[in-house]
Amino acid sequence: MKLGIETMGKYKKNKPYLTIFSILIFCSFLSGCSILIDSINLLKETDASTMLAENITETTISVTPISLKDTQTSESLQQTPSPENASIPDIQNLVIWVPPQFDPSQNTKESKILTDLIGKFTEEHPGVNITFRVKAITGDGSALSALSAAKNAAPDVIPSLVILNRNDLLSAVQKGLVYPITTNIFSEANSWYSYAKQSSAAENYIYGIPIAGDTLVMVYRASKTGAAMTTWEDILSRGLPIAFVPASSDGLFPTFIYLAKGGKLIDDKGQPWLDQSILVDTLKLFLTGGQNGAFPPSLAQVVDQSQNWQMFLEGSVSIIISNFSTFQHNKGPDIKAMAIPLFTDNQRYPLMNTWNIAVTTSNAEIQNLGIQFAEKMADPIFNDIWTANAGFFPVRQSEHVEWQKDESYDTILKILPDAALLPESQILNKISPILNMAVSKVIKSQTTPEQAAQEAISELE
Repeated sequence: MKLGIETMGKYKKNKPYLTIFSILIFCSFLSGCSILIDSINLLKETDASTMLAENITETTISVTPISLKDTQTSESLQQTPSPENASIPDIQNLVIWVPPQFDPSQNTKESKILTDLIGKFTEEHPGVNITFRVKAITGDGSALSALSAAKNAAPDVIPSLVILNRNDLLSAVQKGLVYPITTNIFSEANSWYSYAKQSSAAENYIYGIPIAGDTLVMVYRASKTGAAMTTWEDILSRGLPIAFVPASSDGLFPTFIYLAKGGKLIDDKGQPWLDQSILVDTLKLFLTGGQNGAFPPSLAQVVDQSQNWQMFLEGSVSIIISNFSTFQHNKGPDIKAMAIPLFTDNQRYPLMNTWNIAVTTSNAEIQNLGIQFAEKMADPIFNDIWTANAGFFPVRQSEHVEWQKDESYDTILKILPDAALLPESQILNKISPILNMAVSKVIKSQTTPEQAAQEAISELE
């Protein structure tokens, strides 16, 4: 017990020194904790960046910002980062919804060209990450339907940009799903084909930047059709079946012929309308073709364009009416395309559709980035290269260095200068089924052109 008292006495004598020593140890412990905590936090930031990159890659395609590559090292985890080293730039996500044909993750030439553009854009804009998500063209999974559903229910999933065809763009404008944009890209009016520049506007504002066009052409097997076909007389005289889809409500070939003959689809009040005399003339063309074997009654039963393409590729038919882009992805040594012959009274080439990039985010900074990216896709040189490989009509006038390598170059040159934008979907959806029904009745010899025209106009009223 005495030893204990002596020891305690010694402790009391040395207490000031022990207290100071204890404080020093405690401070060192706190400093070590600070380094450990900072290191753990930095590890968490690194893990979060990795998880973000993994999540983006799972969608379709993304480009990691160059400014974030290889910035985390083992050395930086062993010391408290200085303010300069600790500041990581915010990632700006540019999310773009695209239809399947513009998916940059596909193993195609046009996808590689687009991917290269994405890489260059992110090099010019460090800290920007671009993500593409593929949406269907029609149905519940389409971009337009998804935007409508997300507007109120899930605004966080709304993208930065969306690529829409002309009439879906108009619908998006009417529903308040896209924003008007400010751009100087149209200042050089002569550098644009008129159909493309016109398609950018709605309600007196610019809502889209066009990047591609598409319309109907006549596809044929040169070995079967013989000499060049330049007029409808040449075509019909051959007696070769011409595949189209009059039984489909959205088939546009009869509408094309009606418009090519100078017909109008709206009256002075903007309401759906048909010119009876031009309609009769249109139906007579199909009657003559039916009598010559060009429009046999059996083809009036086809409701799916894929059936026509199957028959064409198998050799059952030698001529087919098709979208230019579909032809470009199915062409071969003996498969050619030509502009559908027009008529002397009208030289406007009808029903040109467009694909346009529109802004869907309200974030001003992201809007600006999105517009810059869209402008690069519409750049004359890039647009020439990309559309030539993607199989769509270019939107900008240029020397078309890339298109000159394509055997369809002469065809697009005949169409582009006089291409007319297709009417609004409300008009087409009303009139095209009526025209298709009239044509079906005529080629099946169920009625005369005059009677079919009268019935069509009565149904429209």
